Amino acid sequence: MIRARIIDFPSNAAKARYMKAGSRRDELLPEVQRWAAVFRRLPLADRAAAILKFCQYAIDYVRDPRREVLEDCAVTLMRGFGDCDAKARLFVALCRACGVVARERPVRPEQDFPHILAEVYVNGQWLPVDPTILNSSIGRIPPGWMAITNYW
Repeated sequence: MIRARIIDFPSNAAKARYMKAGSRRDELLPEVQRWAAVFRRLPLADRAAAILKFCQYAIDYVRDPRREVLEDCAVTLMRGFGDCDAKARLFVALCRACGVVARERPVRPEQDFPHILAEVYVNGQWLPVDPTILNSSIGRIPPGWMAITNYW
């Protein structure tokens, strides 16, 4: 069963709340658990970076067609592509399923809300993570003019 739907949100803040809750549901999906089992073989300190590389390179970045389409992580894994919310949601769900503390972080939800990324908790602080940018790493996101994506 494909789990994707189009939702009209009353506000960007409502959309942000919905997106932040998505990975909490998804971390228990069988498809996410299968992939999490692979990452759980790594030491805990290496898991987030490995999951980031997986989300950056194994999942292509494709923007939604004209409207926001929100899918669960099973759909993203099956298709092999997703937009920023799909990639961030997958990163966070895989991290949580592997014992890594992570969350989604909408960018400017009270304004135009054009992007969502993730954060991972490392050594007592939240570090930004952007799975859509190939030349980013945990705690380091290049400026937009330097960003490289696998967008098609």
